[in-house]
Amino acid sequence: MLTAAADARTLDSLDKALIGIHVAVMGLYTIGGLWIKIPVHRAQKGIPPAQSALVGQRIGFDFTVVSWFAFVVVGATGYALLGRAGDLDLATPYTFFIDHSLMDTRYGWALFFMVLFWVVLVVNGLIMTLYFRPHLSGRLEPANTTADLEPFQARLTSAVFWIDFLAWANLVLAGGSFVAGMLIGLDHTVMRVDS
Repeated sequence: MLTAAADARTLDSLDKALIGIHVAVMGLYTIGGLWIKIPVHRAQKGIPPAQSALVGQRIGFDFTVVSWFAFVVVGATGYALLGRAGDLDLATPYTFFIDHSLMDTRYGWALFFMVLFWVVLVVNGLIMTLYFRPHLSGRLEPANTTADLEPFQARLTSAVFWIDFLAWANLVLAGGSFVAGMLIGLDHTVMRVDS
């Protein structure tokens, strides 16, 4: 049974501002990631490898800063919105602190998957930032031998591969977050009702 749209909780100015910031920052992350993965990577193939590596390193650092800004702001605004809607339950970490009674609804599951995707984005970000990115900044010293070159190149190649893989995975997760958000935004009240 569907409830009337008149039963919907009205959004005040703070709710609207939080939603606007939440969506805009997630959009910044997603569009920035797509920009880096498609036109920038294509452009890097047209310049010498040494220059491409420098450009990639600089862009990678800058996007790491943007990513962490986005992860923090999206998490803070998302949980603030959950709290303001009365859907936050600190006693239910297994549902990412979403009120467990909502897990019988499409709305609750959309919230759950949105938060799950955000958590995986953060975990991937930690792996890329703390484990793989340091491998990209490693350098060979003049005292290194030719035998040192092969493992160095293998570590570098592996780090580049995994960062690329995780970056594409993050773009897919960001897209999933947008889909979940659109489902929530379509009709907040109807989606809370059991089907």
